[in-house]
Amino acid sequence: MPSRSIADVDVKLLRVFCTIVECDGFSQAQSELNLSRSTISTHMANLETRVGFKLCSRGRAGFALTARGGAVYEASRAMLSSIDAYHGQIVQLKEGIVGEVAIGVVDNLITNTECRLRDAIRDALAAHKGLRIVLRIGPPDQVEEQLVRGQTQMAISPKFPTRRNVSQSTLFIEKQRLICGKGHPLFTVPDDEMTRELIAEQDFVRRGFVSVLTPYSTFFNRPALAVSHQMEGLAHFILSGNCVGFLPEVYANYWVDRQEMRIIRADQFGFDVPICLSRHEGAQHSLAESHVYETILKVHGATV
Repeated sequence: MPSRSIADVDVKLLRVFCTIVECDGFSQAQSELNLSRSTISTHMANLETRVGFKLCSRGRAGFALTARGGAVYEASRAMLSSIDAYHGQIVQLKEGIVGEVAIGVVDNLITNTECRLRDAIRDALAAHKGLRIVLRIGPPDQVEEQLVRGQTQMAISPKFPTRRNVSQSTLFIEKQRLICGKGHPLFTVPDDEMTRELIAEQDFVRRGFVSVLTPYSTFFNRPALAVSHQMEGLAHFILSGNCVGFLPEVYANYWVDRQEMRIIRADQFGFDVPICLSRHEGAQHSLAESHVYETILKVHGATV
């Protein structure tokens, strides 16, 4: 393959390869590709034969890219994104707004009534019957990485550090509150006794990614007792009574109303997180992508 032009079979094999990498292995890629493990293995063997070197290792130790495999993945993802954009533009010239738009969405955002994504989906699909929207739900760091890699066209997530050619427009503000569970010693402590010194000595659970928006070091004197990449995991740890942690107020209210969680001094131990709509600005946007992007901004009353 390196010494000649890329054929359709190469594109097919590279798509399989990229899916395997993004699913972190053959097993997880089976459902995504709708192929058997043996067929996927055959495709990978054929691709490695065509490129002339090993792309990955797979076995009891798990799936891992070789150094060359990593370089091939990055080049392939860029090429496939360009091919998809080309085909999308051609189809649009013939038929108008059609095609698929992938959106990364941070986990459990559905619990926030200020999130109007459902309205945006309804309006966008009603306007153009040839449009298909795919939602990829995950923790903030995963959503950000998928956007940067080109696996999604846009993302709805907490604001992240500025990246080159990525724009971020605030849709709404999410209020984070410090929470303890019913079995925790602080659950029955009066508000006027909740001092910063007392909070600083508590065991806490943190999200499994680094963000300047979650200032754990501002409130606590020790490393986290527990870690979770998903918000549901944070809730499990807090409900256990072993530690305190930050949760969006609207998410925690389900347990607060049932007296299974308590918000600790919202006036002192809370902070706000902007929830933003992000996308790349370096490439030309398809009509479908622009339509969905503008619809999401419109239903939230936001502007670029």
